Amino acid sequence: MNTTSYKQYLSSCKKSIEEQKEVKELSFTKIDDVAYGVFRNINKVKKIASDIKTKFINNITDNLVKFDKIFTENGGNVHWCVAYNDFIDKFIRIIDKQKIKTVNVFDSNFIEELGLKGVLKNNEITVDNETNDVVVFTPKFGVINTGSLFFEFASSVDMEQVLSSRIKIFVLPINDFVLKPEDIEIFSYLYYIYKYKKDYPYLTSLYTPQPLEKQNNIHIFLIDNGRSNILENREIRSALNCINCDACKDVCPVYTAIGDEPYDNVFSGPYANVVLPFLENVENYKHICFSCTGCGNCSKVCPMNIPISEYIISNKNYFFEKKIMDITDARLAKSLGKTLSSRESMNKSRFIKNLRIKLLVNNSKNITDNIVFSKFTFNQQYQQSLEKNE
Repeated sequence: MNTTSYKQYLSSCKKSIEEQKEVKELSFTKIDDVAYGVFRNINKVKKIASDIKTKFINNITDNLVKFDKIFTENGGNVHWCVAYNDFIDKFIRIIDKQKIKTVNVFDSNFIEELGLKGVLKNNEITVDNETNDVVVFTPKFGVINTGSLFFEFASSVDMEQVLSSRIKIFVLPINDFVLKPEDIEIFSYLYYIYKYKKDYPYLTSLYTPQPLEKQNNIHIFLIDNGRSNILENREIRSALNCINCDACKDVCPVYTAIGDEPYDNVFSGPYANVVLPFLENVENYKHICFSCTGCGNCSKVCPMNIPISEYIISNKNYFFEKKIMDITDARLAKSLGKTLSSRESMNKSRFIKNLRIKLLVNNSKNITDNIVFSKFTFNQQYQQSLEKNE
């Protein structure tokens, strides 16, 4: 796609590949070994987990309103935030009102997505990892039916700092919820199996605010930040079922080669190919789904049965049909599709096929350098395989 963003993306990909000294082997074996060591039928478990999340997502508004009611009744404060700026404004207002100058921010992907540490620095608020007076923490899940939060900790020190803090500020994307406490176990197992290839987390806690606690000391921010754009798109809605295990990255040949840098975002890999155009600016991220090879590994490994590779194809079709692609790229895609789907064209000699493709893309090295047609046509290869088996 002839956009500045795409050219920068290609440049970053090339740089990352050149700098990479070692490419890890793609393998499902270790994940499968741990998964089948915990569950007798991992495919059944994945379906159950997917159904639980889908039930929540399909009724997300009512569910979050229910959580808000229970959490508030239990002594907490719920702040609804549509976008990043909405969250920042409300967060700084709380900090200023209580004259807070030092906070303990626990790192997470969501904290990074919100750019919170940069905001604190700009407002001359110190981040101190030793204090437990004011903490900012991302729960693993919210629990709708009890108004609870499920925590996973890296150490007992972290647990002590969060649970004993005077002022607790929690940040959570609107899709990271389960319906009831009984649902937590299955998601914890799946997350640790597919994220760390371990059987279960060892430090967790289920926290429910108590009415006796002071109202101004417990806050949770429920933040959309573009997720409603995915919710409205029925073609890819189940992408919100993601539990952030990153297993799709481990088995993606493209991500294995290029890593995080070309994405220039907290989201990267196959999942980013699906959601980034909707979470961020479509114009700046519409190109990344076109880097997918279509191998299907991401869909195969996903513990939530999200058909990631199919969604990437859906995005490509969406951008093409809605004419979101640049006009020159739309014409190129149409011409390439017509040529590559023609049996007559593909049965031509390798020289002719290479020449046609080069002419179509105007000898663009970014596109044609890695295109290598087989010396034999499909018909010839098929005939050879029949003769070999006789």
